[in-house]
Amino acid sequence: MEKQRSHQTKFISFALGGPKQYSGQSMAKAHQGLNLQPAHFNAIVKHLNDALAHFGVNEADIDTALTKVATLKDDILYK
Repeated sequence: MEKQRSHQTKFISFALGGPKQYSGQSMAKAHQGLNLQPAHFNAIVKHLNDALAHFGVNEADIDTALTKVATLKDDILYK
């Protein structure tokens, strides 16, 4: 889990324009063969929304974050 946490932290930081640089595979390549569906993506978005809200991030910043994450959807689904 520690490796996954580190990976996710870097990915989210990268996706939202933060300082931690993600150096893993492209989104399409990383999700290749997983055949992720919209329900999977939507569940992750909901978890991210809930986590950000739980830690007091304001709605405008949450909306910005989720909008940026949404741009990755086509690279993640149906691969």
